[in-house]
Amino acid sequence: MKQLFKVTGALLRTFVRNRQALFWTFFFPVLLMVVFSFLGNSNFKLTLLITGGHSAAEQRVVKAFEKIPYFTVDRKDKGAALHLVQIGQADAALVLPANAAAPPWKAQLIYNSSNAQTAQQTVSAVESAAAQINLALTGQPPVLLVTPQAASGSRKSSFLDFLVPGILALMAMQNSLFGVAGGLTRWKEKGVLRRFLATPLRPIQFLGSVVLYQMASGLLTSGIIVAIATLVLHANVLLPIIPLLVLMVIGMAAFLSLGFVVAGVSRTEEATLPIIQLISFPMMFLSGVFFPVSSLPQFLRVIVHYLPLTYMIDGLRGMMSGQYQPWSAPVSGDIIALLVWFLLLAVISTRTWRWE
Repeated sequence: MKQLFKVTGALLRTFVRNRQALFWTFFFPVLLMVVFSFLGNSNFKLTLLITGGHSAAEQRVVKAFEKIPYFTVDRKDKGAALHLVQIGQADAALVLPANAAAPPWKAQLIYNSSNAQTAQQTVSAVESAAAQINLALTGQPPVLLVTPQAASGSRKSSFLDFLVPGILALMAMQNSLFGVAGGLTRWKEKGVLRRFLATPLRPIQFLGSVVLYQMASGLLTSGIIVAIATLVLHANVLLPIIPLLVLMVIGMAAFLSLGFVVAGVSRTEEATLPIIQLISFPMMFLSGVFFPVSSLPQFLRVIVHYLPLTYMIDGLRGMMSGQYQPWSAPVSGDIIALLVWFLLLAVISTRTWRWE
């Protein structure tokens, strides 16, 4: 046991001295979280230019648009408004009819179509606003009144709150795969692993120290990410420490086993990196790190549901958002699924592992 901790300490000291490894392990996930949190939390604003409409009634329409918070409204003449929309300095121009008498008025909405997402948002926002304004001006009572209410157990959250659990799971996967598969393959290729067999250190002690080192660095990274997210960026997440630690450790164990499988089948470091990317990239973009799995097509959702990163993110996000209680059935199901992945990959790694 003493030798196990000595080797683990030596690996940690080597890791601390490696500036590139420190950047990718600590600073890159924080940078990723900061950038995406600002993008996701940015205020929704559309620049709407209004032209025409000089009558008193039409002025009421203009003032109604100005009161809607997601519009930045400006008055322009028609030529200037269309030019600004065309060159992308405004999202849309609402052209009210000139010298119109009584409503209804046939207004024309000219929008910039270079950005499909913004164009769709613009059309939907203006149509929705027009419906509200029509209702307000006609004075007719609404047929249906809807009172929004959050579901029981759910909490008001920002995109950053959604993002933090995904970043934790993503870095657990990346650090485990690249640390074990990349590191062991490099040592295997250079003959370092073969030299370890000639030392008094038993193979199980060496491999155990690698696992302990990866676990320690992974949990330390997770702690730093959570600290920055909550104390600096003011993320509003729950932190049931013990259940989160259990889920993180089991999830990292599953990905470490996967790393041993990759290190066993790869003979060179050049062959290892494409295999890791082939495994990690689909999970990174499909398992719910940056957007909900529910936004995927149905056939993809069925496949993605069984990926280990999906189980890890689902458990972390459920507990940190308050949607799931610690040790509830959904969390226990995610833990059991990760344990199944760990055992399956551990058995495969014993079959594929080679020291040289």
